[in-house]
Amino acid sequence: MEHHSPAPLNRRPSTASTASGWTARTLAGMGLSTEHVTLGDTFVNTENDVRSIPLELSNVPKQRSESEQLGQVHPTQDGQAAPSPQSQSSKSITLVKIWWLEMASFFLVIVMIAALVGTIRPYQNQPLPQWPYSLSINTIVSFYSEVMRAAMIMVLGECLSQLKWSWFTKPRPLDHMEHYDNASRGPWGSVKLLWAIRLSAILPSLGGIMMILSLLLVPLTQQIVQFNSCEIPDKTLNASIPKTNFASTGTSLHVGAGLNTIYPIVQDTMNSAVYESELKQTPFTCPTGNCTFDGVYHSAGWCSTCEDISDQIEISSKPGQLNFTLPSSNLTATAGIRTFVMAQGNTGIQSILGWSVNGTQQRLSNTSWGIRGYGAAECTIDPCIRSYNSTVKGGRLTETLLSTSKNWTKNEYWLNSIDVSCLKATEIQALHNAGYDFDPEKTAWLPYNLSVRASEAFNPSVINATNTTIRPECIYQTYRGQILSLNTYLKTMFAGEVAFAPSVLGGPAILQSIFQEGNVTYSTIDDTFNRVAQALTIYARGEGTNITGLVYQTETCVSVRWGWLTYPLALVLGTMIFFLWTIDHTRRNVGSRQDYKSSPLALLFHRLGDAGSEGPVSNIENSGELQKKAKEMKVVFQSTNDVWRFTEVEHACTSGVNKPSV
Repeated sequence: MEHHSPAPLNRRPSTASTASGWTARTLAGMGLSTEHVTLGDTFVNTENDVRSIPLELSNVPKQRSESEQLGQVHPTQDGQAAPSPQSQSSKSITLVKIWWLEMASFFLVIVMIAALVGTIRPYQNQPLPQWPYSLSINTIVSFYSEVMRAAMIMVLGECLSQLKWSWFTKPRPLDHMEHYDNASRGPWGSVKLLWAIRLSAILPSLGGIMMILSLLLVPLTQQIVQFNSCEIPDKTLNASIPKTNFASTGTSLHVGAGLNTIYPIVQDTMNSAVYESELKQTPFTCPTGNCTFDGVYHSAGWCSTCEDISDQIEISSKPGQLNFTLPSSNLTATAGIRTFVMAQGNTGIQSILGWSVNGTQQRLSNTSWGIRGYGAAECTIDPCIRSYNSTVKGGRLTETLLSTSKNWTKNEYWLNSIDVSCLKATEIQALHNAGYDFDPEKTAWLPYNLSVRASEAFNPSVINATNTTIRPECIYQTYRGQILSLNTYLKTMFAGEVAFAPSVLGGPAILQSIFQEGNVTYSTIDDTFNRVAQALTIYARGEGTNITGLVYQTETCVSVRWGWLTYPLALVLGTMIFFLWTIDHTRRNVGSRQDYKSSPLALLFHRLGDAGSEGPVSNIENSGELQKKAKEMKVVFQSTNDVWRFTEVEHACTSGVNKPSV
């Protein structure tokens, strides 16, 4: 082939010297010598011009064949196979050496995921943590996600940068070099890369997509944590609600007159219950207005029972009047004169309404009794054990009556019952030994006998006059004196008759309130007695002890929505697949085995030109070696004959160099 020497360039001596120095150092670093190097038939003198340097290979093989470039081995003089220089270089660059920084970055991503979960999980459904310097959990989550995204982008960017070298092992548009470089820097560059390559290669497309999706990592990760108002127990405060193991009516015992009377305050409590439209509320203590009393608790008290006995009424007539009579007590109501009557019956307080017979006279009211014209009910108030659960919200108590029990053992004086769920195993065995046959799993309340001579009448512990003892908190009781006093007062409280006619209403105030101007019916009477029993129970509970509950403070709590963790986990999985796939691809592809990645030095050490005309080039495959070489060289970006280029110099500033204007 005929070689033509280029026309000599007019250069300043300083420039020629600079070029000569650059050539000598560069070729020496590449294993070349400037002493006897030939370029075809052209010889140049190093003392005059950089073009006059005779080129000769020094201690390195000449242009390698294609098989050598692909890392194939060749026989040595002794007949043994020896690896080619390419193969030797590739062996010296291990995967860990090439990818250690990316591996560390990916490990950091995993650490941030673990730290994120480990930080927010302990505070799930708990109040906001009080951390130093007023750090919020949102700040910490944001920090984790930002570090995670930065480490993830580092892995994705370096992998995309490394892929560009294998991309150009086939003819590609040169501007793809810029697209790959931009894609390694962020989402917008990745969008342009995907558009440039049209998804024609799966691996770089995956990397570009992952880079774009990383843009949403931080905001979607912060969606994991949400805040809401919650109630947290405050152990420094106490809540309480009264209960009692003894059903009292506030009996005032006397000798002689007024033997079975009850305290005036209890009388007032019962009377006011008739006039109130709602049940009286149990007093409680709840400092914050939000409290709970866990589980079911019991209290001795009073219960009302009513029965509709309208079918027992006997109707008779006399000239000008209708009579409605209850045979059991001879209680009689007469339209107009005694329209509504209440009195003590044989087993309880009886009420009777008499007005007409099925509308033969003017309808009294639109109630069931008013339409029919008559009706009767019988009610009692008896001691019972009431079981509740309750909560306090916004300062308002909601106490729910779950059940009542009248499972007493009755003797001449005491009414007694044991809460079986309260008993210990030794107490259950003691009861069995005392002759009580019961199954603790099926029995809720156990009647028991107590001698009238019990030494602790209001806190009994003796069973069957033996030495067997039961803890007082498990025993519920009352005595007959309480019941007699209550019934004595009820007979006077609910006694009398109401006369009713248009524009005429007369009789005791309590009975007028119950009559409700003719709107009385069985349900209203039942409700009246229920309110009286509730008021009486509240009084009895006030004479007992308190049970304690939990006090809740309103706080801002952390709500964790783990479903949002799916997005960062999917990104981590996608990044891992892309990373491992890139490692395998670069290991298999000869054109990307070099550890160049995003280093711009690789482009400076590898010139652009036609095949065979590039001139001296580097065969350094490690980015570390590229940096080492670059540290040993000083270059200047200067114009020589209107051509701008990097030129190696002894000193950064050289006389005669045309400095660019800024």
